[in-house]
Amino acid sequence: MPKTIDTPPSPTTVPALTPPAVQSEQAGRTANVIDVRRVLFTRKFLILAIVAVAVIVSIIYAKTRVPMYEATATAVIDSSRSESIGLSDLVGTSSEGGTTKVQTEAFRITGRSLIFRAVSELAMEHRGPSPDAFRNLTPPITEDSMTPADRASMVASVGGSLSVTIVPRTNVVKVSYRHPNAVVARDLVNKLLDVFIARSVEDRLTGATQAALMLTSQMEDLKNHAADAQRNLAKYLKEHNLVGADEKDNLTTDALKMVNQQLAEARADQLIKEARLHLVQSGNPELLTSVIPTPTLQTLRDQETQVKIELGQLTSKYGSGYPRVHELQVQLPKLEKAIAAETANVTRRVQEEYDTSTHTVQALQGRLDGQMQQAFKLNESAAEYALLREDAESTRDLYDAMQLKLKESSVSAALSAATISVIDHAVVAPNPVEPNKRRIVMTGGLAGLIFAVFLALGLEAIDDTLKTSEEIETFSQFHTLGAVPHFDAEGMTTKDKRQVPARLVTLLAPESLAAESYRGIRSSILLSSADRRNKVILITSSFMAEGKSTLSANLAITLAQGGARVLLVDADLRRSTLHKAFNVERPLGGFSNLLSQVGSQDVYLTPDLGLPTLTLLPAGPKPPNPAELLATNRMAELINQWRQEYDHVVIDSAPILMVSDSLPIAARADGTVLVVRAGITRKKAIKRAFDLLSRSNIRILGAVMNAIDFKVENFYTYSSKGYGYYDGYKGYTAAYGRSRDEDDDEV
Repeated sequence: MPKTIDTPPSPTTVPALTPPAVQSEQAGRTANVIDVRRVLFTRKFLILAIVAVAVIVSIIYAKTRVPMYEATATAVIDSSRSESIGLSDLVGTSSEGGTTKVQTEAFRITGRSLIFRAVSELAMEHRGPSPDAFRNLTPPITEDSMTPADRASMVASVGGSLSVTIVPRTNVVKVSYRHPNAVVARDLVNKLLDVFIARSVEDRLTGATQAALMLTSQMEDLKNHAADAQRNLAKYLKEHNLVGADEKDNLTTDALKMVNQQLAEARADQLIKEARLHLVQSGNPELLTSVIPTPTLQTLRDQETQVKIELGQLTSKYGSGYPRVHELQVQLPKLEKAIAAETANVTRRVQEEYDTSTHTVQALQGRLDGQMQQAFKLNESAAEYALLREDAESTRDLYDAMQLKLKESSVSAALSAATISVIDHAVVAPNPVEPNKRRIVMTGGLAGLIFAVFLALGLEAIDDTLKTSEEIETFSQFHTLGAVPHFDAEGMTTKDKRQVPARLVTLLAPESLAAESYRGIRSSILLSSADRRNKVILITSSFMAEGKSTLSANLAITLAQGGARVLLVDADLRRSTLHKAFNVERPLGGFSNLLSQVGSQDVYLTPDLGLPTLTLLPAGPKPPNPAELLATNRMAELINQWRQEYDHVVIDSAPILMVSDSLPIAARADGTVLVVRAGITRKKAIKRAFDLLSRSNIRILGAVMNAIDFKVENFYTYSSKGYGYYDGYKGYTAAYGRSRDEDDDEV
């Protein structure tokens, strides 16, 4: 066991290092959006509890509700039946459309008077929805025999449970009523349809009777008007000497049509002859020949062509002195003169034809004008005649039709009165339709789930504690060195009744996930700086009970397991716990003795853990002034001494936000590690801790998230298959019993 040195070397000061750079400015100032999956998983028990309560309340509510039975009857509404007692085709009125008709009839079924009539008829047998309302009444029961309040209350109670629905794309309606008594529900629906049909017949017959009485009084006036119209028509014909006033059989109109047709034909012929005249006047023999191919002109044109051809051939062959050439030259002018004379004759003849057609058009136009004057005079008389004739005929036809329809109105009204016919009557429902327990429970559970989710998100929004290692870098400027899962740190007793320190999980379950996490933290610390060796490491936390002592012990063990000489120092002089972690009695001497140089100096211990290179320096007696004692030069001398004697020095110090004991040690150490406990350490605390360490020029290695739930951290768990992390820990746990240590230890 190493001894203290009487004359320590001169203290050396470890240079202060700047904290690690943040990944982004926004990551240090603002929080990321809440991970909904992590929130739901973290608060799953709260959500499940709320959902369970909601389901239980829904079940209780469903069981306490009064069962309601529903009776349904189906009926078809005949929208083709007339609404005007057989007179719609006579007076020109149109009935409602099919869809509007069905909707109107469906609305009439729920009328207040129909409901009251149906209920009153059922109540006389004491089976209606409100039998007590008729207990003191004597038949016949009418609306006036009840107070308005009782009548309105009864009708409203029935109407609230009555529904009429139209089957889409059909004229079928469903009438449904709900009541605690299945028989009453059936009887009311059937009675309501019976009352509706009876009321429809009554209304139609009453309307037909009233219409017949009214029309009878008007028939005489209509008859007299028809006779007067006929007499006026005959008188007009006589006064105006009109014969053939009908436009379909009229001499004047026929003559006008004939003259108009002749004028159109003459104008067409005039246009053709005018076009021929323009072509002839152009003087082009070729156009003249093509338009008016006369035999003489055609013969002369052919002779001229032959002479020109022969003249050209002989001239080119024999010259102009050849006799035949001379003959042809004399013959050619004669032909041209004859062609010009024939062309003049044709032109004169075409001009005469055009003049004749023009005179014909003018004569027909004058005749048409005179005929139109006669037609206008006839139209003036025919218009008035048509009005008188139309009045006489329409009045006579209306009178005849009205007389026939009046006789049929009563019969047609009776036949078309019942516009609704029942398809299926209502029957007694075997099972209640309300309460729908399954739907109530599902709705209650869903509402509870929605409320629980929003509550969980709300609680997460106001929760200021850190949950995952990612949040350390999000809400502070610390680098994350690793995360340690939550594990049971209670003491364990072996079969031979020997107490073992359960907090030393790296020895107790080396294959567990927690032990592997400590080894990962060890690697992160050793590799955190490439240009210097982290030999003296200070472990601290923001507040107590965040797991710094457990981290210090397991970190020292993992370093010693590699064969390095490791010194574990309990520098928390106010509340030392490392002796409990190693399951040793509280020693009389320790670190405080070395600092004050009072008492025994042989205070180094070697725990019986099978690690001969691991040395423990307990805290020792509690001094009256720990902060002043740790800030002395003696502390610097001890650190320099430990640097020479050990490969690694792990110092467990006090929380930095509670006391200032750790700052002097941190200034002399190679690096400081802050322990953060999941669900305990607040975001403001870790920011404050970083600011405090940074202002003190302390080299910060990073932070460790302790007691984390890896299901929340990574959203998956390690299986017993494959890596076997849990196998070793669970196997070791199964081999020992459990007993709680007397004191509450940090985890």
